[in-house]
Amino acid sequence: MYEQELPSNLDDFPNYNLKQSAESDKIIVDDDQKKKAAYQFMQSLEKNLRTKISSPQQRVQTIAVSLELYDTIFNKIYCNTLYKETLFPLAESLEEAFNDEFDSITKLLFNESCYRHAFQSVQQQFNLQTSIESWQNYQLLFAALQQKQNIDLPLPPSWIWDILDEYVYQFYVSSRWRKSLKNDEISQLKNIQDFWNLEEILKTLEAFYTQRNSSVQNTLQYLAFYSYLATAKLHVMSGNFQVAYTMLSQIQHSELIIYSKSGGAYQSLFSYAGFCFLLNKEYKKANLTLTLIVNYFNKYKQLYSKSYQYDSLIKQHEKILALLAVTSLYYPEIEDNIITLLKESRNKLFEKYEKMLKYDQQIIGEVFLQSCPKIINTIKNLKEFQNEQEINPNEIIIDVKDKLLKEVLEAKKINDVEQVLSLYNQITFQHFNKLLPDKYVQLYIERNNVTLNENSFESTILSKFWQKSKLLDIEVKNNTIYVKEISVNQRDFINQLAQMNANLEKNIQELSKNL
Repeated sequence: MYEQELPSNLDDFPNYNLKQSAESDKIIVDDDQKKKAAYQFMQSLEKNLRTKISSPQQRVQTIAVSLELYDTIFNKIYCNTLYKETLFPLAESLEEAFNDEFDSITKLLFNESCYRHAFQSVQQQFNLQTSIESWQNYQLLFAALQQKQNIDLPLPPSWIWDILDEYVYQFYVSSRWRKSLKNDEISQLKNIQDFWNLEEILKTLEAFYTQRNSSVQNTLQYLAFYSYLATAKLHVMSGNFQVAYTMLSQIQHSELIIYSKSGGAYQSLFSYAGFCFLLNKEYKKANLTLTLIVNYFNKYKQLYSKSYQYDSLIKQHEKILALLAVTSLYYPEIEDNIITLLKESRNKLFEKYEKMLKYDQQIIGEVFLQSCPKIINTIKNLKEFQNEQEINPNEIIIDVKDKLLKEVLEAKKINDVEQVLSLYNQITFQHFNKLLPDKYVQLYIERNNVTLNENSFESTILSKFWQKSKLLDIEVKNNTIYVKEISVNQRDFINQLAQMNANLEKNIQELSKNL
C-alpha cells in the first residue's frame, strides 16, 4: 500500500451533500400527476438557476440544492419510479400544458436529462429521431453555456460531468448504429443534414477546454476540465490512442482535486490513463495508475451510496479492477488487497484471474473486452455519415485485443525469468539458455527498472507513489546472472508493525466486548 493517496475533499462526496427528499414520500399514480411533478421540477430548477449568488457560502448552498434536484429528485426518484419505463415529457410540452415559459438554459438542461433517460433506460433499440433531437439539444445547450461563461451557473460538478460523459456515450451509440447499416440502407441518410460526428464534437469541446484555469473553480472551469477529459475519452473511443495518451500525460497533480469532485470523472481519468499506458507497453505505469484508483474508490465507495450513480460507479470500479487483473499479466506485481477485491467481486473475477495466470488466451481476451473502454469506428464527419459503405464497427477493438494477446505471450516468457531465477542465487547464461532464451533476462531487467518520464502526469502524480520494483532484483556480470538479496525497506517494516499492532488492539477490544 502507498503512504499517500489521491487527493479529494470529504465535503465533495454525495453522502455529505444529499439528504432524504420529501419527494420520495409522495405517491403519484396518474399521468396528470406525473406531468405536474415534472413541471414542478422545472420550476424548482429554474428558480435555483436564477439565484443571485453573493457569497461563497451561498454558492455552496445553491449548488447543494441543484445536486438534490438533479441527483435525488430527477434521477433517483423520478427516473426510477414515476418514469421508470416511460419517456419524460420534454420542456416544450410542459410549457404548453401549463401555459408557462421557462428560460432556454432550463429547458435545454431538462431536455438533456430527458434524452439521457430515453437512451439509457427506456428505448431498448436505437431510435433515429431521438438521436437527432438529442444531438441538436446538445449543440444548443453547449452554445448557451458558452454565452453564459461569465455567469456562474450553480451546477454541481457531477452533473456537468454526466452531461459530457453522456454526450460521448450517445455518440458511441449513434456511431455503432451508423456503422452497422447495410449498404442498401445507407441511401436514406442523404436527407439528414445534421448528425453526430467527431469533427463537430471535438470543436465543441475544444471551445471549452482551451479556457482551463486550475486557480479558479466555477461552472465554466468544471466544463473546461471535464471537456478536456471527455476529449481524451473520445480519442480512445475512436482509436486515436496516441492523441489520448498525449492529452492525459499533460494532466497535473494540482488539477486532480477538480476531477475528484465527480466520482465518474475521477474513475475515467485514471482508467483511461492506465489503458493508454497498457497500449503503450508501459506496464508498470499502467499497473500503478489502475491500482491507485481501485484503492481510492474502494476506500471511499460508501460515501457515494446516497447518489443515484452508486451502482454505475460500482460497476465501473469492477471494470477497472478487471483491467488491472489483465495488466498484472504484463507486470506481475499485485497487492494483497487487490487479490481480496478480486475474490469479493460481483463478477467472480478471481476465478477468471486464476485462469489468466495460466495464460488462457480465451479468458484473457474475454476479460479484456469486458473491462476496456468503449472503442469503435466512429463517424468522422457528416460526409462520411451520408456516404460510407458498410463497415465492421468493432474492427479497431478486435485489432487491439489480438495485439495484446500476442504481447501477453512475450510477457509470459519475461515472467518465466523470475520463475527460473527464484530457484538459483546465480546461474550462467549457458545454463539459463537451456531453459529460456537469454534475451528475456535483459527484457526482465528493463521492465522492472523502468523510470518515469518528465510529462506532467508522471512527474507530478505517479512520482508521488512510484516505488522500486518488488520483483526479483538481478544483475549480470561476466556471463553470469546474479540474484541480489531482497532488502527490507525500514519504513515498510515499521508500517507493517504498526498495522499489526493496530489489528491486535482492535481484536482485543472486540474480545473485551464479548466477555
